[in-house]
Amino acid sequence: MKFYIKIFILLLTITFTFADDRQILVINSYHRGFQWSDDVIKGLETVLAEHVDITANVLYMDSKRISSQDYYEKLLELYKIQLKNRKYDLIITIDKFAYDFVLQYYKELFVNEPILFSGLERISIDEVEKNVLKDKIFGIYEKRAISETIPMISKMMPKLKKLYIINDQSENGDDSNPFILQAIEENEKDIEIEYIRASTLEEIEEKFSSYKDDEAIFYIRFYNDKYGNFYRNNQIAATFQKLKLPIFVTDTLFMDKGALGGKLVLIDELGKETGKIALQILDGKLKPFFTTVLDKYTLQFDLNKMKEFNVSTNFAIGNYTIINMPKTFFDKYREFIDFVFIISPILVFLILGLLHNIYMRIKNEKKLHLAELERSRHQQFVIQQSKLAEIGEVFSSIAHQWKNPLVEIATIAQEHAFKERDKNSRFVKDIMIQIHYMTDTINDFQKFIVPSAVKTSFNVEEAIKSMMKIINHTIKYNYIDIIINKKDARNLNVYGYKNEFMQILLNIVNNAKDQIIELRSKKSIKRGRIEFLIYNRKNLLILEISDNAGGIKSDMLSHIFDAYYTTKKNGHGIGLYMSKLIIENKMGGKIEAFNKEEGACFRISLEAVK
Repeated sequence: MKFYIKIFILLLTITFTFADDRQILVINSYHRGFQWSDDVIKGLETVLAEHVDITANVLYMDSKRISSQDYYEKLLELYKIQLKNRKYDLIITIDKFAYDFVLQYYKELFVNEPILFSGLERISIDEVEKNVLKDKIFGIYEKRAISETIPMISKMMPKLKKLYIINDQSENGDDSNPFILQAIEENEKDIEIEYIRASTLEEIEEKFSSYKDDEAIFYIRFYNDKYGNFYRNNQIAATFQKLKLPIFVTDTLFMDKGALGGKLVLIDELGKETGKIALQILDGKLKPFFTTVLDKYTLQFDLNKMKEFNVSTNFAIGNYTIINMPKTFFDKYREFIDFVFIISPILVFLILGLLHNIYMRIKNEKKLHLAELERSRHQQFVIQQSKLAEIGEVFSSIAHQWKNPLVEIATIAQEHAFKERDKNSRFVKDIMIQIHYMTDTINDFQKFIVPSAVKTSFNVEEAIKSMMKIINHTIKYNYIDIIINKKDARNLNVYGYKNEFMQILLNIVNNAKDQIIELRSKKSIKRGRIEFLIYNRKNLLILEISDNAGGIKSDMLSHIFDAYYTTKKNGHGIGLYMSKLIIENKMGGKIEAFNKEEGACFRISLEAVK
C-alpha cells in the first residue's frame, strides 16, 4: 500500500511540475535553413530562452518550394495527428503562408488559442472577420523602407537616370506590391523606374551584364521566377556577384553577398520584438486586436561595392555602418607586433649595448676639441633618434623598459667620476644632463602617445602645458611666443579624453606654427605669437587659441573641418576633421574657427566639471 502511495505522490509532483509551463507553437512558413525565417526564430528564441517556464515547438511548412492547396490539405491531416490532444497558450505564425494556413484551418486544429503573426507586410481584416478570429489576433508587421530608399539611392548616385525594381510574383511579392507602386508614383517624376516581376535569374543576369553609371537595381525579393521555380539564397547571391549595376536591398540577407546596401530591416530584431509581444500576451497585458510595426532599421553599406561602382555616402543620411573596411595597421601586423613585444627584452639589451657604445665613444674622444665633441654628440643624438623611429609603432609597449639601461648609464658615469676623482666631471655632468633629458622625454611622450581608455576629469591648463613640453624646442627655435592667459577662470577642469584633447591642441598649434614660419620667411612678421585664453561662461569652460599668422581665407573658413579638406601641399585634411569629431561627438562640446584682427582663432567650448 505504501508503494502505491509513493507512486501517486510522484505522479502528482510531476503533474504540478509541468502544470505551470506555458506552451508556444511556432508555425514557420518555410523550411529549416531558409535564412530569413531562421533569423526571425533565432531572435524569438533569444527572448524566450530567459523564461524557463516557457516551451516552444516549431513546425516547418516549406511553402517556398510547395504551396499548392493539395499540399496544404495533406499538411492539415499531418498537423491533426501531431497536435491531437495538445493545448497551447499561444500560436505564433512566421510570415504569410503560416498565417493564412492557421486562419483557414483554425477551427480544425485549435480550440481557443490566441494567434500572433510576425513578418507580414499587411493582412486582410475581412478575412479575419470572416473566420470570426478578430478577438484572437495579435501581430507585428515588417515594414520595408521602400519609399525612403529610392530618394536615398538618388542622393548616393547623383547621375542616376533609371532604377530597376525587382520583386517576384509570390504572395509575399503581392503584399509588397502596393508599397512599391506608391513609391514609384512618388519618384517617377525624378527618375525612370522599370518594375520587374516576371523574369528568371538567367534573364536578369543577361539584362544587367554591362555597367552604366546612371542606372541601379533596387531588389525587394526574387525567390520565385515566372515559371514557378524556387531560388535559394546562394543562387541569388551568386547572381548578385555577376551583375554590373549597384544593388540596393531592404534587409540584411544579402549584405556581403553582392548587395551594396540600403536602409535595412533588422531581421533578428523582428524575432526579438515578436518574443516581447508573446510574453505580454501570455501575461495578459495586451488585448486583441493588437498590432504594431517594426520600425527598427540600420543603414549599412559594403565598401567594396561602393568602390566598384563609385558610389558615395557623402550626404546627410544619418548614422550608418560600413562593412569590409580595410584593416588597420595593427590588424595587418598584429603577429609582428606581438612578436616584437615578446622579444622586447632582447631589444632592451640591444639598446643598452647601443647606449653603452655611445658612452664609450664619448669617453675615448674626451680630449678632442670642444667643437668636435659637440659635433660628435649631435651625430650620436641623430643616430639615437633614428633608432627610436625604427621601433616607433611599438614604443608604448617597451618604453618603460628603457629606464633600466638609463639608470645603469648614470651609475657607470657616477662610478667613473668617483674613480677619476672629478678629473672628467664636465663630461660626466653632460652625460647626466642627457640622461635626465632622455628620461623626461620618454615619460612625457609615453603618456602622450597612449590613447585615453576612459573619460576622466582633467585640468585644461595642465593639458596645455604638457602638450607644449613636447614641442617646446620647435616653438622656441622658430621665434614663437606662447602666452597662457586664464582671465580669472574659476574652474579649469573638464570631463573627457585628455590625450586626444592634447592631440587636438597639438594639431592647432602646429598649423599656426607652419603659417608663422611662412610669414617670417617672407619677413611679414618678426616674431610669432600663439595665445591660449581660458575663461568660464556659465557652466562652460572655453578655450580660445589665437595667433598672429594672418588668418584663414574667408572661402576656406567654412570648409576647414571637412574631411580630406586641406590647404597644405602635402596635407591629408584629417587633423581638424578628427578634432571636430572628438570634441563634439566624444566629449559633447563644440569647436569653431573664425578670424581675429591679426590671425585665426579656434574656440573650444566644453562643460566644466562641478
